[in-house]
Amino acid sequence: MIRSPHIKLVILTTILMVNCQDGYRTVEKLASVDSLLCHDEVDTATICFDEISTNNVESKEDLAYYYLIQAEINYRNSIPAKSDSSINYCVSYYEMKKDNEKLARAYFYKGVTTFNPDSISNTILLLKQAEELAEKTDNQRLQHKICEKLSYYNNDAFEFQLGKHYAQKALVLARKLKDQERQAVALLYLTANYLDTGNKDSALICANECVTVINPKDERLTPYLYTHLGRIYEREDPQLSKLYLKKALAIKGIPNTYKTLANIYLREDSVQKANEMWEQALDRTRNSKMNTISIEIFNTMRQQCVEREDYKQANALADSAMAWQKRYYQTQEQERLAEIQAKYDKNLAEQQLWHKIYGWGMLSIVVVGLVIAWLGYNSYRGLKVKKALAETKAQLAAYTLKAEELEAGKDVNVKEVARLHQKISELQQRQAGILANGKQLWEALQSGATAFNWNKGDFTDFVEYYKLKDLPFVNELETDYERLSVKYMTFAILEHEGRSDADIQRIMGISESTLRSTRSRINKAKRT
Repeated sequence: MIRSPHIKLVILTTILMVNCQDGYRTVEKLASVDSLLCHDEVDTATICFDEISTNNVESKEDLAYYYLIQAEINYRNSIPAKSDSSINYCVSYYEMKKDNEKLARAYFYKGVTTFNPDSISNTILLLKQAEELAEKTDNQRLQHKICEKLSYYNNDAFEFQLGKHYAQKALVLARKLKDQERQAVALLYLTANYLDTGNKDSALICANECVTVINPKDERLTPYLYTHLGRIYEREDPQLSKLYLKKALAIKGIPNTYKTLANIYLREDSVQKANEMWEQALDRTRNSKMNTISIEIFNTMRQQCVEREDYKQANALADSAMAWQKRYYQTQEQERLAEIQAKYDKNLAEQQLWHKIYGWGMLSIVVVGLVIAWLGYNSYRGLKVKKALAETKAQLAAYTLKAEELEAGKDVNVKEVARLHQKISELQQRQAGILANGKQLWEALQSGATAFNWNKGDFTDFVEYYKLKDLPFVNELETDYERLSVKYMTFAILEHEGRSDADIQRIMGISESTLRSTRSRINKAKRT
């Protein structure tokens, strides 16, 4: 909500300029109307929207947006929907586009504009769908609007637990939005909820907080606040209660206000005044669905007739009360709103859990695949290094033998012999590099260093060098065991040298349990 009138004036002027110029596309004009609605400038938004013609709509996207804003304007101007075809178009389009925010708005306005007092469950389900989608967005104003309406419908259907839940959510969101008017509405809903469930202490706390945020000149909300305060003080301070109730009636006639005032007059033995108030209350509930106020009034009036021995009128009032009760319980049985919403929430939770399980399952498959690929790559790289070393040795032996044969012949090919000696020298240097690195690593271990940061090549070089020190043992590892990795061979060499378990753990950077499992795997790899 824009607080500064200067900022609001600038925004309104800009938006009006956009709508009044033909150069702007329809979608831009619709966006400007949407912005006006967001800032509660309903009258101005209506004027601007009326200037937009569907003849200028350029695409399906623009048409869906047009119908969506039309639904909101009609709802906020209390214009009943002639049909649900246009809002259904919005729902279908935004479902296809997977636009969570606009689809949530479409579900919301479909619910509230096609509301049927004889079947509130359909509206509730549409609002629940809107709630689910809105929570996937960061649009707190939309989330608040949906929670506020769910609180209203649940309270109206006497689902007080759900009504309170959504009123509390609406209050939290209104505070985040710093919107005092919506805070006041949420607090009024909570106050009424606590009063209807017999919790007057909590009702008084909410009513007192509402006093601090409500606009005292707001004639839409203040009658309800005064009525709630009158109900709170009905028995504790009847005079203060009557003062609040009369202030409410001076603005608007609310059934609860008349009923509460009638109760006070009855306790004061002002039966005629009480009857007048009850009649006023009943007159305002005649077209209401499942209204417990009417049932309560009929029963109270019947009791008064019994005390006056007017049994004929008492029986008529009893019949009326029973008719209202029957209608109420039939509706409750048909609607089962708490059950419907609980089932919706359960299905939603199950879907979310399935998506999580599916997500974790796919992640696990990816992780396992990466681990297998990594192990395969390391195994491949190890084999490649071993193969390269074996090839180097084989080439060195072959070149040496070839050079000796040429040198022993009668016609010595000097160039070919020189080339072979050059190859032999290169292979020896390569072999010497491996052995030099292996020797350096072995000496480092003797000086207290660790192999924690060694790479695959370092372990290979270490094993190659150790062949010079103990060729039979290394040959045993290569022939008597089933393809030991160079890391496992290094572990076996450390054990062969008589290193303690603690020393091996330190050198290899492993835990005691890893040490035990490594030793077990090496033993299992030995060919029998």
